[in-house]
Amino acid sequence: MRGPFESAVFPAVLSELARKTGLDVSELRRLTTRENLERQRDSKELAVRAMDWDDIFSAVAERFGVKLEMRAVEIARQHAGPPDSAILEDADQHLKQLASWQRAIVVATKGLGKYQLPVLDALGLTPLFTDILTPDVNNALKNDLAFYGRWPASTRLQISVGDHYEDDVVAPKQFGFKAIWKVGTPDEEASELLANVKSSAQLRKLDPFERPLNFQYAQRQTVRPDAIIFSLRELREVVERLESQ
Repeated sequence: MRGPFESAVFPAVLSELARKTGLDVSELRRLTTRENLERQRDSKELAVRAMDWDDIFSAVAERFGVKLEMRAVEIARQHAGPPDSAILEDADQHLKQLASWQRAIVVATKGLGKYQLPVLDALGLTPLFTDILTPDVNNALKNDLAFYGRWPASTRLQISVGDHYEDDVVAPKQFGFKAIWKVGTPDEEASELLANVKSSAQLRKLDPFERPLNFQYAQRQTVRPDAIIFSLRELREVVERLESQ
Protein backbone atom coordinates (compact mmCIF):
# COMPACT_ATOMS: atom_id res chain seq x y z
CA MET A 1 0.00 0.00 0.00
CA ARG A 2 0.96 3.66 -0.29
CA GLY A 3 0.50 5.62 2.89
CA PRO A 4 0.04 9.36 3.46
CA PHE A 5 3.56 10.28 4.55
CA GLU A 6 4.93 11.38 1.19
CA SER A 7 1.89 13.31 0.01
CA ALA A 8 0.56 14.68 3.31
CA VAL A 9 2.70 14.20 6.41
CA PHE A 10 6.14 15.25 5.19
CA PRO A 11 4.89 18.27 3.18
CA ALA A 12 2.87 19.63 6.09
CA VAL A 13 5.38 19.10 8.89
CA LEU A 14 8.45 20.11 6.90
CA SER A 15 6.69 23.25 5.66
CA GLU A 16 6.03 24.31 9.25
CA LEU A 17 9.65 23.56 10.14
CA ALA A 18 10.84 25.58 7.14
CA ARG A 19 8.75 28.59 8.16
CA LYS A 20 10.03 28.50 11.72
CA THR A 21 13.70 27.73 11.02
CA GLY A 22 14.26 29.50 7.69
CA LEU A 23 15.80 26.32 6.29
CA ASP A 24 14.94 24.77 2.94
CA VAL A 25 12.43 21.92 2.96
CA SER A 26 14.87 19.63 1.15
CA GLU A 27 17.51 20.24 3.82
CA LEU A 28 15.01 19.54 6.58
CA ARG A 29 13.99 16.33 4.83
CA ARG A 30 17.64 15.30 4.76
CA LEU A 31 18.05 16.04 8.47
CA THR A 32 14.92 14.15 9.53
CA THR A 33 15.79 11.17 7.32
CA ARG A 34 19.30 11.06 8.76
CA GLU A 35 17.90 11.20 12.30
CA ASN A 36 15.66 8.23 11.51
CA LEU A 37 18.50 6.19 9.98
CA GLU A 38 20.88 6.96 12.85
CA ARG A 39 18.28 5.81 15.36
CA GLN A 40 17.74 2.58 13.44
CA ARG A 41 21.49 1.90 13.40
CA ASP A 42 21.92 2.60 17.11
CA SER A 43 21.70 -0.75 18.90
CA LYS A 44 20.98 1.04 22.18
CA GLU A 45 18.02 2.96 20.77
CA LEU A 46 14.50 1.75 21.45
CA ALA A 47 12.86 0.45 18.27
CA VAL A 48 9.69 2.39 18.98
CA ARG A 49 11.58 5.66 19.31
CA ALA A 50 13.63 4.92 16.19
CA MET A 51 10.47 4.87 14.06
CA ASP A 52 8.46 7.55 15.84
CA TRP A 53 8.28 10.35 13.30
CA ASP A 54 6.64 12.79 15.70
CA ASP A 55 9.59 12.35 18.03
CA ILE A 56 12.03 12.65 15.11
CA PHE A 57 10.44 15.85 13.83
CA SER A 58 10.45 17.30 17.36
CA ALA A 59 14.10 16.41 17.88
CA VAL A 60 15.11 18.21 14.70
CA ALA A 61 12.96 21.20 15.62
CA GLU A 62 14.56 21.46 19.07
CA ARG A 63 18.01 21.72 17.51
CA PHE A 64 16.92 25.01 16.00
CA GLY A 65 15.08 26.20 19.08
CA VAL A 66 11.58 25.87 17.65
CA LYS A 67 8.51 23.85 18.58
CA LEU A 68 6.17 22.11 16.18
CA GLU A 69 2.41 22.46 16.37
CA MET A 70 1.56 19.85 13.72
CA ARG A 71 1.64 16.19 14.64
CA ALA A 72 2.43 13.46 12.15
CA VAL A 73 0.07 10.97 13.79
CA GLU A 74 -2.91 13.33 13.42
CA ILE A 75 -2.10 14.14 9.79
CA ALA A 76 -1.64 10.44 9.02
CA ARG A 77 -5.06 9.63 10.46
CA GLN A 78 -6.73 12.45 8.59
CA HIS A 79 -5.26 11.22 5.30
CA ALA A 80 -5.50 7.48 5.95
CA GLY A 81 -7.82 6.91 3.00
CA PRO A 82 -7.73 7.88 -0.69
CA PRO A 83 -6.33 9.86 -2.39
CA ASP A 84 -3.31 10.13 -0.06
CA SER A 85 -3.35 6.41 0.70
CA ALA A 86 -4.00 3.65 -1.78
CA ILE A 87 -3.90 -0.08 -2.40
CA LEU A 88 -1.20 -0.82 -4.98
CA GLU A 89 -1.24 -3.52 -7.68
CA ASP A 90 -4.62 -4.88 -6.55
CA ALA A 91 -2.86 -6.17 -3.44
CA ASP A 92 -6.16 -6.90 -1.71
CA GLN A 93 -7.17 -9.31 -4.46
CA HIS A 94 -3.83 -11.12 -4.31
CA LEU A 95 -4.12 -11.42 -0.54
CA LYS A 96 -7.55 -12.97 -0.94
CA GLN A 97 -6.09 -15.50 -3.38
CA LEU A 98 -3.43 -16.42 -0.83
CA ALA A 99 -5.97 -16.90 1.94
CA SER A 100 -6.02 -20.49 3.20
CA TRP A 101 -6.76 -22.28 6.45
CA GLN A 102 -3.16 -23.52 6.43
CA ARG A 103 -1.57 -20.09 6.01
CA ALA A 104 -1.10 -17.17 8.36
CA ILE A 105 -0.74 -13.92 6.41
CA VAL A 106 1.04 -11.41 8.61
CA VAL A 107 1.81 -7.73 8.11
CA ALA A 108 5.46 -7.04 8.99
CA THR A 109 6.25 -3.33 8.82
CA LYS A 110 8.76 -0.94 10.36
CA GLY A 111 6.08 1.71 10.63
CA LEU A 112 4.58 2.18 14.07
CA GLY A 113 1.05 0.98 14.63
CA LYS A 114 -0.28 4.48 15.24
CA TYR A 115 0.75 5.44 11.70
CA GLN A 116 0.02 2.16 9.89
CA LEU A 117 -3.16 0.78 11.44
CA PRO A 118 -5.42 3.70 10.44
CA VAL A 119 -4.31 3.27 6.82
CA LEU A 120 -4.85 -0.49 6.84
CA ASP A 121 -8.30 0.07 8.32
CA ALA A 122 -9.26 2.87 5.92
CA LEU A 123 -8.24 0.81 2.90
CA GLY A 124 -10.10 -2.28 4.13
CA LEU A 125 -6.94 -4.38 4.34
CA THR A 126 -6.94 -5.23 8.04
CA PRO A 127 -9.40 -8.18 7.82
CA LEU A 128 -7.18 -9.86 5.22
CA PHE A 129 -4.39 -10.47 7.73
CA THR A 130 -3.94 -12.95 10.53
CA ASP A 131 -1.74 -10.62 12.55
CA ILE A 132 0.01 -7.26 12.30
CA LEU A 133 3.60 -6.83 13.46
CA THR A 134 5.00 -3.33 13.99
CA PRO A 135 8.02 -2.19 16.05
CA ASP A 136 5.75 -1.31 18.97
CA VAL A 137 4.40 -4.86 19.30
CA ASN A 138 7.67 -6.41 20.53
CA ASN A 139 9.82 -3.23 20.67
CA ALA A 140 12.07 -4.48 17.88
CA LEU A 141 12.91 -3.69 14.27
CA LYS A 142 12.73 -6.22 11.44
CA ASN A 143 16.45 -7.00 11.69
CA ASP A 144 15.84 -8.41 15.20
CA LEU A 145 14.33 -11.87 15.68
CA ALA A 146 12.29 -10.46 18.56
CA PHE A 147 10.29 -8.43 16.02
CA TYR A 148 8.58 -11.62 14.81
CA GLY A 149 7.50 -12.70 18.26
CA ARG A 150 5.72 -16.04 18.20
CA TRP A 151 5.70 -16.49 14.43
CA PRO A 152 9.11 -18.05 13.69
CA ALA A 153 8.88 -21.79 14.38
CA SER A 154 10.86 -24.70 13.00
CA THR A 155 7.66 -26.64 12.32
CA ARG A 156 6.38 -24.04 9.84
CA LEU A 157 7.53 -22.72 6.50
CA GLN A 158 8.22 -19.03 7.01
CA ILE A 159 8.15 -16.86 3.88
CA SER A 160 9.08 -13.18 3.87
CA VAL A 161 7.76 -11.02 1.02
CA GLY A 162 8.98 -7.46 0.57
CA ASP A 163 10.85 -4.90 -1.51
CA HIS A 164 13.51 -3.80 0.99
CA TYR A 165 16.71 -5.83 0.63
CA GLU A 166 18.02 -5.48 4.20
CA ASP A 167 14.70 -5.91 5.98
CA ASP A 168 12.95 -8.38 3.69
CA VAL A 169 15.83 -10.53 2.45
CA VAL A 170 18.90 -10.29 4.69
CA ALA A 171 17.18 -10.36 8.09
CA PRO A 172 14.56 -13.04 7.28
CA LYS A 173 17.15 -15.35 5.70
CA GLN A 174 19.25 -14.99 8.84
CA PHE A 175 16.27 -16.17 10.89
CA GLY A 176 15.51 -19.19 8.71
CA PHE A 177 12.80 -17.69 6.48
CA LYS A 178 12.48 -18.16 2.77
CA ALA A 179 12.63 -14.76 1.07
CA ILE A 180 10.68 -13.48 -1.93
CA TRP A 181 12.14 -10.16 -3.01
CA LYS A 182 9.91 -7.81 -4.98
CA VAL A 183 11.99 -5.49 -7.17
CA GLY A 184 11.11 -2.91 -9.76
CA THR A 185 9.02 -0.72 -7.48
CA PRO A 186 9.64 3.03 -7.71
CA ASP A 187 11.34 3.42 -4.33
CA GLU A 188 14.94 4.31 -3.67
CA GLU A 189 15.86 0.75 -2.72
CA ALA A 190 14.67 -0.74 -6.00
CA SER A 191 16.06 2.14 -8.04
CA GLU A 192 19.48 1.67 -6.50
CA LEU A 193 19.59 -2.06 -6.95
CA LEU A 194 18.28 -2.56 -10.46
CA ALA A 195 21.44 -2.02 -12.52
CA ASN A 196 19.66 -0.77 -15.63
CA VAL A 197 16.53 -1.14 -17.73
CA LYS A 198 18.13 -3.76 -19.94
CA SER A 199 18.96 -6.06 -17.03
CA SER A 200 15.42 -5.63 -15.72
CA ALA A 201 13.95 -6.67 -19.07
CA GLN A 202 16.19 -9.72 -19.22
CA LEU A 203 15.31 -10.74 -15.67
CA ARG A 204 11.60 -10.50 -16.33
CA LYS A 205 11.90 -13.26 -18.94
CA LEU A 206 13.37 -15.65 -16.38
CA ASP A 207 11.63 -17.90 -13.89
CA PRO A 208 11.30 -16.19 -10.47
CA PHE A 209 13.59 -18.85 -8.96
CA GLU A 210 16.23 -18.29 -11.65
CA ARG A 211 16.27 -14.51 -11.24
CA PRO A 212 18.30 -14.55 -7.98
CA LEU A 213 21.08 -16.32 -9.89
CA ASN A 214 21.17 -13.62 -12.57
CA PHE A 215 20.45 -10.44 -10.65
CA GLN A 216 23.19 -7.77 -10.77
CA TYR A 217 23.73 -7.36 -7.05
CA ALA A 218 25.63 -4.53 -5.43
CA GLN A 219 28.94 -5.58 -3.87
CA ARG A 220 27.50 -5.41 -0.37
CA GLN A 221 24.66 -7.77 -1.23
CA THR A 222 25.91 -11.20 -0.31
CA VAL A 223 22.60 -12.74 0.77
CA ARG A 224 20.44 -14.14 -2.01
CA PRO A 225 16.64 -14.30 -1.96
CA ASP A 226 14.93 -17.57 -2.85
CA ALA A 227 12.89 -15.91 -5.59
CA ILE A 228 12.54 -12.50 -7.21
CA ILE A 229 9.21 -11.14 -8.43
CA PHE A 230 8.35 -7.97 -10.34
CA SER A 231 4.61 -8.06 -9.73
CA LEU A 232 2.24 -9.34 -7.06
CA ARG A 233 0.61 -11.33 -9.86
CA GLU A 234 3.55 -13.71 -9.55
CA LEU A 235 3.28 -14.13 -5.81
CA ARG A 236 0.72 -16.90 -5.41
CA GLU A 237 2.51 -19.30 -7.76
CA VAL A 238 5.88 -18.64 -6.10
CA VAL A 239 4.44 -19.22 -2.62
CA GLU A 240 2.81 -22.45 -3.72
CA ARG A 241 6.04 -23.67 -5.31
CA LEU A 242 7.96 -22.93 -2.10
CA GLU A 243 5.35 -24.84 -0.14
CA SER A 244 5.65 -27.84 -2.45
CA GLN A 245 9.44 -28.09 -2.17
